[in-house]
Amino acid sequence: MKAVRFHEFGGPEVLRVEEVPDPVGDTLVDVTAIGLNYGETVIRRGKGRELFPWYPGPSFPATIGSEVVGTTADGRRVMGVPRDGAYATKAVVENPIDVPGDVSDHEALALLLQGTTAVAAAKAARIQPGDRVLVEAASGGVGTLLVQLAERAGATVLAASSKGGIGYDWDDLEPVDVVFESIGGEVGKRAFELLRNGVGRMVVFGYASGEPLDVTASDIFRKGVAVMGLPQNTTPEEVLGLNLKPVLGEVYRLDEIAEAHRALEARTTKGKLIARP
Repeated sequence: MKAVRFHEFGGPEVLRVEEVPDPVGDTLVDVTAIGLNYGETVIRRGKGRELFPWYPGPSFPATIGSEVVGTTADGRRVMGVPRDGAYATKAVVENPIDVPGDVSDHEALALLLQGTTAVAAAKAARIQPGDRVLVEAASGGVGTLLVQLAERAGATVLAASSKGGIGYDWDDLEPVDVVFESIGGEVGKRAFELLRNGVGRMVVFGYASGEPLDVTASDIFRKGVAVMGLPQNTTPEEVLGLNLKPVLGEVYRLDEIAEAHRALEARTTKGKLIARP
């Protein structure tokens, strides 16, 4: 089979299509679509352990990626997390989930990991009608779904994105009740200060800036707000039942994944990116 691998950390140019042996496992699928995520660019650069100390890091040569849709030998169309990385034409999928017939490959990948992240974050935030909700990276795969979920809950949504919305110039922004924080660094710190004292809730699920959120226990005590991570109480099956409408981004070939990484790092993308073998 073909797989995109890298033999050292570095820029997108380290990603190369190579011939490798087929994987062996109980649920081997012919991959029809591969999900592409910003976090994979962090791993490729060798920064995964810096941001996420619990992450073991890849062994070289490495194939990364977290999600695929594929077809099993008996004709099932399934999605799931591949055992040995997603950037390949075949994969062994652990705990495969059947994809409904009315859900496209692209939609399935937008809902598998990013959908479960968005729904889990919305649950944690306990959004109430009338809340003011700030969504960072609102044009991305998770962000676009969070906008939908917050609007469904009756909130006023402030969509922050480098591609539009309110941007990141928040000097005159009124306090907010909820922040969905995925950038970290200075942006995350300013978002924290926007939380309404005594009632604000911030849900943290990423550090796209490369710098973790710098908020201390003293800061939280001073403002009387809650800062939390993602609860582990959301399944892909639950997400599929919510009839969310993910924003579908660009489709790349397997040999164009390096180009997709460049676009993700440049923040020029919108919605969920995928690759086709």
